[in-house]
Amino acid sequence: MGNLMTRSFLLRTAGMMAVLVVAAMADDDVKISYHGAGWISGGRIEKSTDTLSEGVGQNFNDNWTQNAGGQITAEATLGGGWSGGLGLGAIQSPDHYRGTRVNDKYNFYSWSPYVTEARLTYTVGDVEKPSLEVTAGSFHFNYNSDVKNLGLYLLRGLVYPNVVISGFETKDVLPIANVYGLNVRHEAGGYRGDFILSSETDIKPYFDLSLAYIARYRFSGIEVGAGVNWYRAIPNRSKVTSPGKDCAGHEKESKLGTNGGDQELCYILDTTSVDTVAGTAQVDTITGSLSGVKAMARFSVDPKVLFGLSGPFGPKDLIVYSEAAILGVKDYKKYYTDKFRRMPVMFGINLPAFGWLDDFSLEMEYFANRNMADYQKELIDLSWVPRPRATFDVVDTAGNVVGTKRTDTRADNWKWSLYAGKVIAGHLKVSGQVANDHLRTGGFYLVQTQAEALNDTFDWYWMFKVAYYF
Repeated sequence: MGNLMTRSFLLRTAGMMAVLVVAAMADDDVKISYHGAGWISGGRIEKSTDTLSEGVGQNFNDNWTQNAGGQITAEATLGGGWSGGLGLGAIQSPDHYRGTRVNDKYNFYSWSPYVTEARLTYTVGDVEKPSLEVTAGSFHFNYNSDVKNLGLYLLRGLVYPNVVISGFETKDVLPIANVYGLNVRHEAGGYRGDFILSSETDIKPYFDLSLAYIARYRFSGIEVGAGVNWYRAIPNRSKVTSPGKDCAGHEKESKLGTNGGDQELCYILDTTSVDTVAGTAQVDTITGSLSGVKAMARFSVDPKVLFGLSGPFGPKDLIVYSEAAILGVKDYKKYYTDKFRRMPVMFGINLPAFGWLDDFSLEMEYFANRNMADYQKELIDLSWVPRPRATFDVVDTAGNVVGTKRTDTRADNWKWSLYAGKVIAGHLKVSGQVANDHLRTGGFYLVQTQAEALNDTFDWYWMFKVAYYF
């Protein structure tokens, strides 16, 4: 994985070099501006219902976390409709939430570099509202600026397995590169359309290409949008993304297959009929793929504009918004049989802050997925098959089995998030969040499980951040 991450970082850095070459070839009156940020944040999981066990190293109740980082970006206006941007950043954080119990010794802090952006952009027409804009490289893209935490289903998360991503000020809602590829944007009146070709650089298998089109229309305080994403439409290696029945290579390399005896790595085994007299069962082998089609629809309404409201409201106060998606339009037997259980729906409202806060949003989400809300098998085995509900031993801190427990996926159907943010003197931003979302701690004993830490409606954590922008 380290080599792949290095390769991804080098690819993005190569994009930065391309910008430098174009800038050197441009006129002498190239205009360059700089912006950046530095921050420190921290928080704690107050209540966590464990997904896997109650044992040593997996209890995240009362556990603290923190991180710090900084970034700087240069943007150049090159003339003739050309512009570019390049920048670097680094973040310091633990591998996962710092333990307060015996697993303290397994935690360590490290610095991770990243590219803030490395892009070239060609614009036709007005820079603020171009009739056509083409951007290539590594760049930030956010199709729903109302979202502070929950949502953005179309471009983040997986299709098969159905994985939803959220968290406190993730890169999807911050001006940090989250797309590596191409964006073609066209605008006319209140309409804007974006065609995106993106390379997967976050979750392996890396460098699969996805195709998406996202549309938006604004009028009289109302914004509606929709989009389709053919996730991993062009695989880097088709036998990895869509393994079929020939997955001997997977099983040889698989930690789950070797240690856990998981037969459903590359395909699903569905029992179609049982002969109780003979004691035999007929099993149907179902093949599938990590690729799939997502569909998304959303809306946003500003009642201040719609009804002509006046008063001490801030510009974002009272705005209500919602987003829904289907994570995979194709059904598969046994695990992916109901589209409604693959349909996360979020609703948000910007509560009145009367100018005291710039952002004060409450978001709720309903997602009735019955499979485990993680991508452990995908991460370790490149498996499109979800991890099903399981019965496991409950052990105490001494390692003694004190009972059994069956994962209840119904307990986490509802998610919620309360976010607040304020910019002081134009440069200093203070923000915080209290939430029960799709937080993933990274696992235990340095082994990534990518299981959600908050598996009950009453689980929650809080985060606080101070950042300086220039």
